[in-house]
Amino acid sequence: ENLATSADYKVEKYLKRELTDLLPESSFLGEEDGKEGEGRYGWIVDPIDGTANYARDLRVSTVSVALTDGGIPVFGLVYQPYTDEMFYAEKGKGAFSKNGKITVSDRLLANSMFCTSWSAYRKERAEMCFRISEKIFPLCEDIRRFGTAAYEMCLLAEGKIDIYYEASLQPWDFAAGALIVREAGGFVGSVDGKEGYDREYPIIASNNQESFEFLKNVVREEMKNFGEL
Repeated sequence: ENLATSADYKVEKYLKRELTDLLPESSFLGEEDGKEGEGRYGWIVDPIDGTANYARDLRVSTVSVALTDGGIPVFGLVYQPYTDEMFYAEKGKGAFSKNGKITVSDRLLANSMFCTSWSAYRKERAEMCFRISEKIFPLCEDIRRFGTAAYEMCLLAEGKIDIYYEASLQPWDFAAGALIVREAGGFVGSVDGKEGYDREYPIIASNNQESFEFLKNVVREEMKNFGEL
């Protein structure tokens, strides 16, 4: 079962109030309380991405906020309070951190750092995820797991990691991060094309198209083997 703390609810309640005050006609989709309101503009928010880390004081958790226009993210922001790192992007205007513009790396697959997870909340998918990792690991430099999808996607956007996969993410996990990756020059999507923001998706991201397509094909093959496609 998905872990939630009292802090998740408090942060979400605060952000819902403040963000909908900024855009009074906007809707709000949060991890804890679901969707509220309708309108052209909408907020998609994860109050604490990496709740298990937060609960154990592992100091790797983020706040993820995306603004959609007609259901498409046009602004995304991810904040890591423990390190005071902030990443943000506006559609068509590039991706930035507090240090300025960020871009993905130019590393090839053989030199790539792979971020992934093994489906902690849906352990019946773990074998599939391990198989994917087993196929990628010999071909890349190494694997990392930080426990917050939003942060891992931002690390990809600023060139610290290079390829990424998670079997199942909700819109609040990836809405901001996906925009930041794209605006940093990277590639992100689901196994069947572009991701949506209406349900969970398997998410793949990469610094270049070649690695993206390779990873997508590996994921698709294993999803078919395990009856996920």
